[in-house]
Amino acid sequence: MKSVLSFPKVDSPNPELLRRHGWSVKAAHGSYCVVWRGSQEVVMVWRDGTWQRANGGAIRTAA
Repeated sequence: MKSVLSFPKVDSPNPELLRRHGWSVKAAHGSYCVVWRGSQEVVMVWRDGTWQRANGGAIRTAA
């Protein structure tokens, strides 16, 4: 199952979109971003106009 955060598609990576969904950004470089929320730290990758978890696991986001 593909894990995709529900954001409007945009052309370039935008870490602010992750912040809007409750993630804190630890580092951002190109199409990769390390984020955390609570005790969960994950690597996100920008693919097809959306942020996706790099390992494909499920992510819970606040609406």
